[in-house]
Amino acid sequence: MPNLSRIAGHAAGVLAFALTQALALPAIAQPYHWPDKPSPEATALMAPLPLSPRGQPVVGFPDGPPAVAADSLKFTPEMIAKLKAGKFTAGLVMHTMDAGWPKLQITGITNTLKSFGIEVIGVTDAKFQPGKQIADLEQMIARKPDVIFSIPIDPKSESAAYRKAAAAGIKLVFMDNVPTDMAPGKDYVSVVASDNERNAYYAAKELVGAIGGQGEVGIITLVYDYYYSVAARKIGAQKAFAEAPGVKVVQVGTFDAPEKAYNVATAMLTAHPNLKGVFVAWDTPAQQVVAAAKTLGRKLIVVTNDLAADSALNVARGEFLAVGAQRPYDQGVAEAQAAAYALLGQQVPPYLSVPTLRVKKANLLSALAAVTKEPPPASVIKVCDNACF
Repeated sequence: MPNLSRIAGHAAGVLAFALTQALALPAIAQPYHWPDKPSPEATALMAPLPLSPRGQPVVGFPDGPPAVAADSLKFTPEMIAKLKAGKFTAGLVMHTMDAGWPKLQITGITNTLKSFGIEVIGVTDAKFQPGKQIADLEQMIARKPDVIFSIPIDPKSESAAYRKAAAAGIKLVFMDNVPTDMAPGKDYVSVVASDNERNAYYAAKELVGAIGGQGEVGIITLVYDYYYSVAARKIGAQKAFAEAPGVKVVQVGTFDAPEKAYNVATAMLTAHPNLKGVFVAWDTPAQQVVAAAKTLGRKLIVVTNDLAADSALNVARGEFLAVGAQRPYDQGVAEAQAAAYALLGQQVPPYLSVPTLRVKKANLLSALAAVTKEPPPASVIKVCDNACF
């Protein structure tokens, strides 16, 4: 007769061993499902960087006003009730609508204004033409909104038009750029911007690391150097490249419209056969640079600023190595809050800043969700192929 106690003991030992082995299986054996179990790299990248101390030099602040966190404005129920009772209106005079950034800005602004009972009476698209933006602004002034949100394409030539709005008693809140010779608290309420210099510095630093601190690189940016937010990005990229003695910036190419970056990149790649990488001012022209490199059959590392659902695909495919992303929805929220404060007669800091969001393939899905406030599209998740969190 078999020894039942010995058999039972043996069975228990086998079961215990099986359970131990099952628990010891590596995590990779478990089904991948974002956002479960992000990698340490992805978690680290999601931590915001400290704000740069100052913003764009403006009247009264030759070194730039001090940066104040964009989420610092708070509202009481009484303040919100006053705003709703005021029946205020707002207009948005945009530089372009041909990118994810302005669309997310508008969504952040309109959603927040709606919560305050402020009606948006119009949104215009200048298609990156300063003359059209001036005409758009004049038409918006004629509609007499209480506040106008705008990002000037050419801060020099458009300054007079914005002054007309201020003279008409319309409160102005700027995105990223301030027209020349306008004073905060007098001619406009505030400017809300991402930390553009640090955004670019981060992305360019990643490019330096990818080429081992050696080789030729380029910069492709907007021709308007007085377009502060973009000029700050060029400065940030140049700082990162200058810190690497083995890296040589062989050319700074410029464009006056994003689609023209294709020809700028083609010329740069043709003139510099040893070019290893390029920093591009933002994602839309960076996509043109990627296309130009593909057409020429050239291997090129591209880094840039800004992130949206379309440019997230470039990160997922490895076409953008790194992105110093703005948070345009959060900017829009802060811009609407700044306008609401001003409409209540409250003092607003002259510069509200949003910190850098570092983006690589490792944290792409988390970063995209943070930027858009929506789940990542299935198309991006598919291209990531279990490599993104």
